Formats: sequence, structure tokens, C-alpha cells
Amino acid sequence: MTENNICPIGNTLDLFNRKWIFCILSNIFRGMTHFSEFKQANPTISNHILAQTLKYMEENDLIIKTVNDEYGNDTEYSLTEKGRKTNRILYDITEFYFNELNYAELNDDEIKETLKDYRNSFEIE
Repeated sequence: MTENNICPIGNTLDLFNRKWIFCILSNIFRGMTHFSEFKQANPTISNHILAQTLKYMEENDLIIKTVNDEYGNDTEYSLTEKGRKTNRILYDITEFYFNELNYAELNDDEIKETLKDYRNSFEIE
């Protein structure tokens, strides 16, 4: 702990205090850039919560929103430098899931191949 009793873990987790942030970051790393793609990849999230989460992520400098037409019909989201720095966190969570929880019930070879794909997506060397 530092002099000010600031907990770096707690303060970092405060930034990621919304359920869908890591899923959306993962989606962007995996090439998704549009609201409809995030919705399709995470079908249980409501449009309202997705919109709020994207706005929160933009306000906290994790993503950039780019409107490509004057009507707002073509909007894309991309990672900021700060957002890109979540790659290791996302990979570690993914690795923990497949190695410890594995609700997908993949065998060892499937896990190894899946983690390789995620390593590439998250730009982990």
C-alpha cells in the first residue's frame, strides 16, 4: 500500500465495475467495431445497457467512438492506447476460464488451440 492507502487493485477494478466491459473489449480485440456486432456477440445485454456501457468506456478513455456519416448510422468503436493495454488482463482471464472453469468442456488440444487464437487476438507474444 502507498502512503495514501490507495489500493491499485481496488482502484483498477473500480474502472472495470460494469459487467460487460471486458466482453466488449474482447470483442474489439477480435475485430468487432459496431454496436450490432457487440449485441450479436453478447445477446443477453440489452440495447440500453450496451449503449450506457459504450458511453462509460468512451468517457474513461478505453475506446474511441467514430461517427462516419452525418446521421450517426455508421458508428465504429476502437481501442485507445489505454484500452489496448488491457490485452494481458483479458488474456489472463480467458486463460483462467479455459484452464480452471472450462464450461465449454473442451479437451486439452482444443483449449491449447483456442488460447492460441486469443493470444493472437489480444496481441500477446
